[in-house]
Amino acid sequence: MYCASLSLTNFRNFKQLDVELPNGPILVLGSNASGKTTLLESLYFLATTKSHRATSDRELVNWDAQPDLGIPPFSRVAARIQRRGTVGVEIIVMRGEGADADSGVARKRIRVNNVARRAIDLIGQVNAVMFGPQDLDLIVGSPALRRRYLDITISQIDNHYVRTLQTYNKVVLQRNSLLKSLAERGRRDVSNEQLAYWDDELVRHGAYLLKRRLDAIGQLNKLADTLHARLAGTGDALEVLYRSTVMEQTMPATDVPGEAELREAYVERLRTSRTDELRRAVTLAGPHRDDLQFIVGGVDMGTYGSRGQQRSVILAVKLAEVELMHSATGEMPLLLLDDVVSELDPERRRYLLEAVLERQQQVLVTATDLVPVGREFLSRASLFETSGSGELHPRTR
Repeated sequence: MYCASLSLTNFRNFKQLDVELPNGPILVLGSNASGKTTLLESLYFLATTKSHRATSDRELVNWDAQPDLGIPPFSRVAARIQRRGTVGVEIIVMRGEGADADSGVARKRIRVNNVARRAIDLIGQVNAVMFGPQDLDLIVGSPALRRRYLDITISQIDNHYVRTLQTYNKVVLQRNSLLKSLAERGRRDVSNEQLAYWDDELVRHGAYLLKRRLDAIGQLNKLADTLHARLAGTGDALEVLYRSTVMEQTMPATDVPGEAELREAYVERLRTSRTDELRRAVTLAGPHRDDLQFIVGGVDMGTYGSRGQQRSVILAVKLAEVELMHSATGEMPLLLLDDVVSELDPERRRYLLEAVLERQQQVLVTATDLVPVGREFLSRASLFETSGSGELHPRTR
């Protein structure tokens, strides 16, 4: 698949942009803070309905955008996506006014092929893999970041997963509310029947999520280990391990239990943690509390890895993610590489750019200059240049 055209209105520093994009490699040049990252962010936003760097959607609305004819300030991202057919996708973010403005609330309106849809219906219409300097946080950051990464990856290729995840999160909130109510009333000897309904819902949806995550990790492991060996140039194996609060162990990527076995384990885990959950008034086990661990040659990269090692691991995992999506959908996702080439040493840079060209997919690479890109990539790439005034122009070599 590829993005054939992109339109931005009041999206960060782009007041209005309408551009046709070719299939294949694209190099976007520009100085820092000129809009290169914003361009990639807009495509990732269409794929996931989330920004990879904004804490609130209202940050996406250009600061100078003004109300017009009763319509609050808004930003709009729209694209024409070519896959097996043509798909038109659009997200409008409206900045809140009055009390909503103070609270940071923003509203989204989504359309697919000019039909109003929910955010959950947009996910999967565009597949994209993003890699930027901030992705080192996948190794050294919080468990929530790693869970979010895994959820976004799987959701793009499995609509049932994202719907189940949405339901599961609601169940966790309801169950936590009940646990808090029981704790406040001092009911720590409550019988299982009072939590039976929410336990059943938690197990039913949580076991599916857990099984799907373990399957995805198994696929990523096989792909990433091979890619990492080429990138790192060592014989040290890369393992992505899943730390499960249900199974109470770090799980390898092989011999994944079936969903029925996971349900049984979840039921038992809830039974043994009942007293502690009532005391702490929170659900202690499930996909919402799990984590990932990146191991190279038996060494935990989050604790002992150098930045160079960490960067190689994440790059291998991201390229594996591309292959995972290709295998699941039959189409290559958009690959968005934000200020990556300048961060890599020459050998890793060469491998990355060669791998990108071999895959024959639309890839957008941002850089401040031509030097780190290499002649082969440059000879095959379409060139664009951003300016600080929120403009994007084709550039000649």
